Amino acid sequence: MVMWLADPIFLRKSPPVRTQFILLLMLAWVALPLLFDLPLSVGAAFAVLLIVRVALLFTNVKKLPLWALVLLLVATAVWVYFRIGTIIGRDASVSLLMLMIVLKAFEGETLRDWQILLLAQLILMGGGLLFNQSMLMAPWLIAALFCLISSLGLLAGINPVAAMRQGALVLVLSFPLAVILFMVVPRKDAPLWGVPQPQQSSITGLSDTLDAGSISNLIPSNALAFNVTFDNDVMPRNADLYWRVMVMGNNQDGQWHAVKEQYTDEDTLQLSDRAVLAQRPDSRLVGYQLIIQDDHGRIPALDQPLADSQSDLSRRVGNVVRVNKSREGLRRVHLYSQLVPYLHQQMDRSLLNYYTQLPARLNPETRRLAQQLAKKSNSSEEFIRHILAYFRNGGFQYTLTPKRSHESLNKTDYFLFSSQEGFCEDYADATVWLARAVGVPARIVIGYQGGEYHPDEKFWQIRSKDAHAWTEIWIAEKGKWQRVDPTSAVSSVRVENGVENALPAEQRAGLSSPYPLLQKYLDKGQFYWQQWVVNYDSGRQNSILDWLKLKDIPKSALLLVIAIAIMITALPLIIWLRKQGNMQAQPLTDGINLLKQAVIEGDETELSAIGPLELQAILAEHGLLNDSLAALLAQYINWQYGAAGMPEKRQQRAWYRKVKQAVRRLS
Repeated sequence: MVMWLADPIFLRKSPPVRTQFILLLMLAWVALPLLFDLPLSVGAAFAVLLIVRVALLFTNVKKLPLWALVLLLVATAVWVYFRIGTIIGRDASVSLLMLMIVLKAFEGETLRDWQILLLAQLILMGGGLLFNQSMLMAPWLIAALFCLISSLGLLAGINPVAAMRQGALVLVLSFPLAVILFMVVPRKDAPLWGVPQPQQSSITGLSDTLDAGSISNLIPSNALAFNVTFDNDVMPRNADLYWRVMVMGNNQDGQWHAVKEQYTDEDTLQLSDRAVLAQRPDSRLVGYQLIIQDDHGRIPALDQPLADSQSDLSRRVGNVVRVNKSREGLRRVHLYSQLVPYLHQQMDRSLLNYYTQLPARLNPETRRLAQQLAKKSNSSEEFIRHILAYFRNGGFQYTLTPKRSHESLNKTDYFLFSSQEGFCEDYADATVWLARAVGVPARIVIGYQGGEYHPDEKFWQIRSKDAHAWTEIWIAEKGKWQRVDPTSAVSSVRVENGVENALPAEQRAGLSSPYPLLQKYLDKGQFYWQQWVVNYDSGRQNSILDWLKLKDIPKSALLLVIAIAIMITALPLIIWLRKQGNMQAQPLTDGINLLKQAVIEGDETELSAIGPLELQAILAEHGLLNDSLAALLAQYINWQYGAAGMPEKRQQRAWYRKVKQAVRRLS
């Protein structure tokens, strides 16, 4: 005799083909965001497997044999390894998960198989959020959850329209409870998406090399780089917002390269103490918070960032800020800066030599111009003024599409003496060449300049159109690096009012939305999504408690308030579920079927043909008919076939509970 309590027969039924087809379509929807982020070859493998599985639905092949599934599993693992280069890490793990889930569909025959497939898809949703945490993921996630709940209804035998209606209702009733749980579940200091970042990943578009077009090619995309809010609602001038990201110090064959990340000159920097600056009314000290997509730990920081900011930050050569441990996804960073255009440093001979090196025999005309300007200068600062005057009075133009030299080496000569058209990288390159050509240390700084202020919510958005290159020149007489932005000599509007106001009208396409009102609400939504959903951490949680005046109350009282809030928001869902249970409950039928499944092996059709008297005889034949079961069966027969008719639901449920107890004793 086989006991089937742990494996109810209804779970071994096969769902209708239409239901299976809908569930496979749902799998395609859940995997859709991943197809844009994973390698194309992995997405192609998923699509092929899914199409084959759909085709098998309309054949006599119910499921693949185990040996075929094992072969496919090994093949997919090998495919992922050769396409990604590993089977560990975020990309490889999510790729394997996605392909294994579609392989699970190949053995989908029973209700239990398809239920497991639905649960696996729920895990795959989380994989999608590891790659993309934009606001556009919210409607996708809601639709995926709606499909999941509706699919559970389909597997229960509900028709598609009723299942969709039920799915929508459950989603609406669950939303208040989900919000409360999201808010009150204890949080770590970092968001949930903290997986290591692959080395080949690039987020902001800022490269560690600088060449003609490096910055200008970023401008048209206008992608969001990061959001910023200033402490105490400080409102800095646009011209003060120089967000330094990288320092370029080495020129190889005319191309600039960033200083290597493993080096630091933090010990030689002479930065003011924040506590001292806070006491000075003229200090220009600001605190600010960034929400930024992690780009290998590179953090844009206003000139000049101070040392006493977040503990998990460090600084590299040129006072650029880095996160000690890079990870995927958005992160929240709080910094302090003094808004000054200079950086005091103790420089030794090796550093001074490093910042004066130039490739030999390149740009001879530029070198001659540098000598001419130097002869007219009595100091480094006067030399800088002559460079800026040369740009200002020399007929130079600021343009996104300058003429470029076909020659790969003497590009600076071509810019200064032929085209006289350039973008910020051209002016920065020429300035550093002119300075180094006469032995004045100089370097290029890459980052962003300016941003767009949203006065209603008091936050700034910095986009790829704000990418910028400027220079720092060493003023030996004062022992400091001086920020010099040669672009401002040609187009002061760029620094004061943004790039879209500095370019000719024909070059502004794409820099401003054709639907400004819609863009305003999208920007606002993106800001709140990043602040309160994706990057919701312990800091945000504490700020909510503080706003609700709950932060300082005793812990026991806080737990009581949370429990009450959970019960109140869960009540509509509980009432609905109870009502549904009462409407669909058939205690007598469920109880007799439970007893049959416990003692008889067979499919649903065979079990339904067995009546209560035959069941009683089977129990007696195997020595299982005790007084309790005999009384329950007699009561069932009396209710079903007696003159008194069916009892009240309360009595039926009491009878069903007794049957469950009797079945447990049998097992």
